[in-house]
Amino acid sequence: MGAVEELVARAGGCAVIDGGFATQLEALGADINDPLWSAACLIARPNLVKEVHMQYLEAGADVIISSSYQATIPGFLARGMSLDEAEDLLRTSVKLALEARDEFWKSTLRKSKPIYNHALVAASIGSYGAYLADGSEYSGSYGADITIEKLKDFHRRRLQVLAGAGPDLIAFEAIPNKMEAQALVELLDEENIQVPSWICFSSVDGKHLCSGESFADCLQILNASEKVAVIGVNCTPPQFIEGIIGEFRKQTKKAIAVYPNSGEVWDGRAKRWLPAECLGHKSFDALAKRWHEAGASLIGGCCRTTPSTIRAVSRILKGRTGH
Repeated sequence: MGAVEELVARAGGCAVIDGGFATQLEALGADINDPLWSAACLIARPNLVKEVHMQYLEAGADVIISSSYQATIPGFLARGMSLDEAEDLLRTSVKLALEARDEFWKSTLRKSKPIYNHALVAASIGSYGAYLADGSEYSGSYGADITIEKLKDFHRRRLQVLAGAGPDLIAFEAIPNKMEAQALVELLDEENIQVPSWICFSSVDGKHLCSGESFADCLQILNASEKVAVIGVNCTPPQFIEGIIGEFRKQTKKAIAVYPNSGEVWDGRAKRWLPAECLGHKSFDALAKRWHEAGASLIGGCCRTTPSTIRAVSRILKGRTGH
């Protein structure tokens, strides 16, 4: 808890999380049309992964998230890798982020007036549905044969490896149902993970998890865990965020993180992004200011947000005119 609270205080009351990772990898020329999604770059183009981290640090991110959201041991094994190679790639995702953070910080300290904070590195762990890559990460419907024990077994080794790789935080992202939240909380205790964690849910309507279950039921589970330092939502349309923060404020004393997508909608059939209509005239950075005022203390972006989005958010939250 200390590391997060300290960062938020250093950042002036609201820390900035980075933005869309796969979005920026594509902008740099990576092909991520792959079951491993952005994690494919850990194998083929690790230099690009580090470059994206650098771009978000330069934009003012106080927290950078590793490229391991879709990186799973079964996913790498299916690619023909050995168990050792799969685990090494998980460690590499954290190592690249730590290297980027440390190199960037060294260069910042050389400047006469540093305007950046020493960023934290969060090791990303996506949901079971993200590994399945069948759309269930957006519905939370994992099928009748999936149990809490099976979910714990799925996440266990990945959590052990990532926590052992030296990140400042563990970021469980876009969790779509209550069962998985329960499994993660139990797993953090069973494995006695000492790295502070955040658990962020995804929502399609702003009132429930993707599964249709209530936030209130899930927050009860997270509130009881000393291992969970931050709760929030990500990969959720921006127009729902302010209302969700209001709900969370009533139901938890933990720090709240929000990093929504751009509001664009992925058309799976046509394989393209549909334009965002929901943002209207309210730009992302102006909304970010409202989210902070509503009670969020960590704010960033998810799919389709970019370093320029994060730069604007950082400026408005920290009251800067430059960089």
